[in-house]
Amino acid sequence: MQKILSVIKREYLQIVRTKGFIIGTVLGPVLIGAFLVIPVVFSLISVDQQEQIGVVDLSGEVAGGLEEKLDQKMKDGKPRFVLKLYENSKDENIKDLKEEMNQKVLNEEFSAYIFIPEGIIKGGSVEYVSQHVSDFDKIGNIHDAVNSVIIEKRLKKEGLDPQKIAQHMKEVSLKTSKVTQRGVEEDTGGTFIISYLLVFILYMTLFFYGSIILRGVIEEKSSRVVEIVLSSLRPFQLMLGKIMGIAAVGFTQYAIWALFGLGVSQYGSSLISGFFPAASFNFPSIPAYIFIYFVVFFILGYFLYATVYAAIGSLVNSEKEAQQLLLPVSMFLVVPILLMMYVIRSPESTLSVVLSMIPFFAPILMLLRVCVLFPPFPQVAGSILLLILTILAMVWVVAKIYRVGILMYGKRPRFPEIIKWFRYQ
Repeated sequence: MQKILSVIKREYLQIVRTKGFIIGTVLGPVLIGAFLVIPVVFSLISVDQQEQIGVVDLSGEVAGGLEEKLDQKMKDGKPRFVLKLYENSKDENIKDLKEEMNQKVLNEEFSAYIFIPEGIIKGGSVEYVSQHVSDFDKIGNIHDAVNSVIIEKRLKKEGLDPQKIAQHMKEVSLKTSKVTQRGVEEDTGGTFIISYLLVFILYMTLFFYGSIILRGVIEEKSSRVVEIVLSSLRPFQLMLGKIMGIAAVGFTQYAIWALFGLGVSQYGSSLISGFFPAASFNFPSIPAYIFIYFVVFFILGYFLYATVYAAIGSLVNSEKEAQQLLLPVSMFLVVPILLMMYVIRSPESTLSVVLSMIPFFAPILMLLRVCVLFPPFPQVAGSILLLILTILAMVWVVAKIYRVGILMYGKRPRFPEIIKWFRYQ
């Protein structure tokens, strides 16, 4: 036991003392917050630039009301869009007309043009042509404006008052609230964000710490340091000490992040209100048990995948060889990410329950279910028990592989050879 503790201490201190660990632990939550907040902030910043948009209205009924509907203003009060109606001759070919307008866009006379065909009031498609078509907010505004004008024209032709109908068609907002044992609170998407964020962190760290074990084993094996180490302790002790030591590193980092997340969930709203009194922002409160399960499923997921990474490291001689064996292991982590949206939408479905009980999927999918809608406790306990049993089985299997593979060099062993290693005493 003393020898295993020595390996654990060495692996733990070797990583914890590095600047990368300290910086990653401290800046991790800050960077994650920045990745969430900065895109939202920039998406809300409006483009303060006036655009000239050409309008070709073959129907003669839409262009007149379009400018009124596109009434966005810039900071200086000027209109965001300036529409230029293009007068075309009756005998002009539509193909030639479009070619002419395309050239005007290429020459930057217009930033874009809208082509409205004849008979559009009855149905059809309006074309928006530009060199830049990835501003979905602008395109959405133009789409809504065109549809609004056309619908009003249709209603007037039927003798109906568009304004009165608009009043009757006015939408009501749907307020979403989540009921828990602690009471009822408004949910503005916080459940989805927290679930996605925690699962993403778990996914990345399982990859990260597994890779640390893999590289460590390969480095010791290729430098022949492992031969000296194994002269004083058994291969199983080395493997267990290495896995436990790096697990302690991960636990330390996760505990710090969990405490940080718990503090932000409890006091985040008041802090934001203190710095920005005008801002009305309700930070979603997160139950403490979510952070507890966050740490628990990291530890269990780590031990499950760490044993596999240690086995792969003992079988190969370089990271290049390891990449070929890592694909099947990586798929066990990728598949739950692909299934996330289904589980979020239907956490209590039979398929979600079954998938979250599979040990290699459980660390991610069961944590996701805990975040979205806490499942019956027997399911959570059963998932944890299956994970523990699978980890014990994997430790036994990997120990058989590790004790022989760690001392093998040169050609990578084939599967029949690995099977023979289980018979060795």
